[in-house]
Amino acid sequence: MDYSPGLRGVVAGETEISTVGMEGTSLRYRGYDAIELTKTHTYEDVASLIIDDNLGGKLFKETFTDHYENLINDKDLIKIIENLKVRQHPMDVMRTAISYIGQADESNKLEAASKVTAIACLVIASYNEEPSGQLDADYIVASSLLPNTASNQQLEALDDMLILYAEHGFNASTFAARVTASTRSDLTSAIVSGVGTLKGELPGGANEAAVELINSFNNPEDAEKGVYKLFEEKKKIMGFGHGVYKIQDPRSPVVKNWVEVLSKTEESLNKYEIAKTVDAIMDSEKKLFPNVDFYGGLLLSELGFAVDLFTPIFVTGRSVGWSAHYFEQRDQDTLIRPAAKYTGIEER
Repeated sequence: MDYSPGLRGVVAGETEISTVGMEGTSLRYRGYDAIELTKTHTYEDVASLIIDDNLGGKLFKETFTDHYENLINDKDLIKIIENLKVRQHPMDVMRTAISYIGQADESNKLEAASKVTAIACLVIASYNEEPSGQLDADYIVASSLLPNTASNQQLEALDDMLILYAEHGFNASTFAARVTASTRSDLTSAIVSGVGTLKGELPGGANEAAVELINSFNNPEDAEKGVYKLFEEKKKIMGFGHGVYKIQDPRSPVVKNWVEVLSKTEESLNKYEIAKTVDAIMDSEKKLFPNVDFYGGLLLSELGFAVDLFTPIFVTGRSVGWSAHYFEQRDQDTLIRPAAKYTGIEER
């Protein structure tokens, strides 16, 4: 039996939910171009598509709103979140808060998934210094994450980001969720498996590292010198290249455009110019393109989120993808149980 480290290139299952990296660039959700969906639909529509193969987001909006309003008034939950925030990383708070749901009613897929999304949003909103919780009629999920004073442009930008985060095939966190689902466990357990996997540095930390790199430079000239120094030291620059996309990450231009639109202060414009400088050098010297995380971290910073909330926001967007894969794996009802290549002593 052939062995592929990390299961690279191994077909580990079948899915109707998305295709990633076809022709080296594309991302499609149930046949729809994900980039085009950011231009024509909201996250709630896309969530409905991914979970229920229906682009009408009305039911997801209704169930999300009901769950969010109930959860925000759940004093026990709020107390748990506030107590955990004092001593735990936001991803740990997220994991525990989602566990609070317990075994959800899975008879209605959209309702069950929207509850997971709602509690993830509540965790992130709890970190806002300004009042939040006032839901916008057009961008319900995005508005639950931002302060009530957020502009329509900010809501639309975050909505696009959530759409691009919503689903991405058999990545590590999604596969972990599917493994849990394959045991006939419940939705909440599968989602928590995804959260735990995404907390790892490899699948979930690139946007944080990219912002830290950009913030380490004072101006584009400083960035140019700094990047070449990193080359000399043979240090990896996070946020470039991709394990599936070979030509371009189609999500990156959407995010980069929003950074350009929202960058209005001198500080923001300087950071954007630094990012473009790093991008240009990586292209000319390493022939590497920026993935969604490079400009993604900059966009989330521009929207006012602290760096340690970047991955929890990823959880919020990806929650519908994990949910869809959970339900698909349960329908397939096949236990995921790969073989291992033994490398120890044959006999003692």
